[in-house]
Amino acid sequence: MLTEADATGGWTLHEHPTQGVMLTRQMYRRQLTVWQEGSLLWFAVDSGTKTLKWGRRGTVAAAKAAAEKAARPTLTTTD
Repeated sequence: MLTEADATGGWTLHEHPTQGVMLTRQMYRRQLTVWQEGSLLWFAVDSGTKTLKWGRRGTVAAAKAAAEKAARPTLTTTD
């Protein structure tokens, strides 16, 4: 179960009426969300119009780190 102790480093704990407890964070103009289903923690990174990446991890710290990594802008090179 996610708790206030997990809401560190810019993360905020929210309780949604239908989806339950989740952690959220804004980073690089993206919405990061972590929630728990059973024993797994899911993460999603959304832009304004679509989900950019989602996945699952075994710990809160791993899910938060994966979401933060996925939210980073990619570098594009032009020749």
